Amino acid sequence: MVIEVKNSEQVNEYIARNRIVLVAFLNSQRIAEKGYVVKLLSIIEEESIPTIRTALYVRPSNSEVNASISLNLYLNGTCVFSQEGLFGHLENDLIALKIGIKEVLKNKMIQVKFVKRS
Repeated sequence: MVIEVKNSEQVNEYIARNRIVLVAFLNSQRIAEKGYVVKLLSIIEEESIPTIRTALYVRPSNSEVNASISLNLYLNGTCVFSQEGLFGHLENDLIALKIGIKEVLKNKMIQVKFVKRS
């Protein structure tokens, strides 16, 4: 289940409570993409073994960060993977994320599998 966090403190708390977390940071000016991002995160969480917890943080419009969307993977509280932007095609985005996540975690000696559930 994708958790929607309301502020940076909640982001940090969620990261601290979970071993592996993928957080999507969405610029509030791109709120129309929220449903797509939630679907993408839901699939990653549902198919990952061990489970990668997911969260969405919609940045306030006065945020200093310019990226419309960024996805950060945290392992034990440390960001180990970051991606800016999406392709906008679900299968392509899933493939790119899964490969990136698997490779970076493999380098940390953690094996992650993605299994489609029926």
